[in-house]
Amino acid sequence: MPLLYLLLSYLSALVAAPAPRATVYVFLADTCPISQAATLPLRELHGQYAAQGIRFVGVFPAADATPGALAAFGKTYQIPFPLQADAGHRLTKKLHARVTPEAVVLAADGKTTLYQGRLNDAYAGLGQHRPVTRHHELADALADVVASRPVAVPRTEPVGCFIEY
Repeated sequence: MPLLYLLLSYLSALVAAPAPRATVYVFLADTCPISQAATLPLRELHGQYAAQGIRFVGVFPAADATPGALAAFGKTYQIPFPLQADAGHRLTKKLHARVTPEAVVLAADGKTTLYQGRLNDAYAGLGQHRPVTRHHELADALADVVASRPVAVPRTEPVGCFIEY
């Protein structure tokens, strides 16, 4: 059943999505509380931008990221976009991701990094949740992309659980 969930999630994203203007790779970890907290803003961003040509992919770089674990995470947190394991860290190294959650937005060419960093400033540091989220850097970057503007802030420092290589 978990594999079926992943397959259906992936296929529905392929069928429903127009050719992407950009792809958001979000590095996540099922055991990281900050990754878990990031799922609500990610669902909201997907809802807002998927129909505008922004493709989302959740990437799990943990060595123990199994199809069952990804399917359980997707179901628990109602993730509407495909999730993939990267246990060998091929994509993680290619995109220089260091923590979870961390977002990397690639242009339609699949090579040009338009934005890399945190989703927002909900966390000042590990275990330091802010009462009010004031900056939404990933949302701002996606707004720039769909408006065909250069991303105003192309890089921020992500806060989260370190990826072990």
